[in-house]
Amino acid sequence: MKKSISLIMALLMVLMLGACTPKKPADQGSYSAVLYFANKEYVLTGNEELEKLIPEDRSIEVKENSFAKTLILELVEGPENQELVTLIPDTVKILDVSFEDTTANVNFSSEGLQGGSMQEAFTINQIVATLLELEEVDRVQFLVDGEKAESLMGHFDISKPFEQTI
Repeated sequence: MKKSISLIMALLMVLMLGACTPKKPADQGSYSAVLYFANKEYVLTGNEELEKLIPEDRSIEVKENSFAKTLILELVEGPENQELVTLIPDTVKILDVSFEDTTANVNFSSEGLQGGSMQEAFTINQIVATLLELEEVDRVQFLVDGEKAESLMGHFDISKPFEQTI
């Protein structure tokens, strides 16, 4: 009887631990993801009646980096759809993406963080919209060299986490 109770307790503990793990995919393999890119027509015309961000369903291969960092690297690389574009400068360096509860911390190197206000707005918006698609992410905090900063490129306040695009 004691062995049965011990076995049941052990199984319950394993199930409870499994329920506490994040819902993001493992770090290696092929996954479906939704990435947000800038609407090329909006960028060219500035027509405020157009959608600024458009989702692109992608199959991504996670090899060396975490799933979340791979998503951001795919954003930098750009869309497959010719009607979309990325405005994240290819000079940016993503140091890492970590998680604190439901906040994704995106850590940039200060090296290569240059661009105008439109680039900064789309950099923030593309990353926030993409990471908010993950079940375990409710907020996105941007860091520069591991520290909270006032701005990425000098135009928008990033001192607090984003719960939606700007």
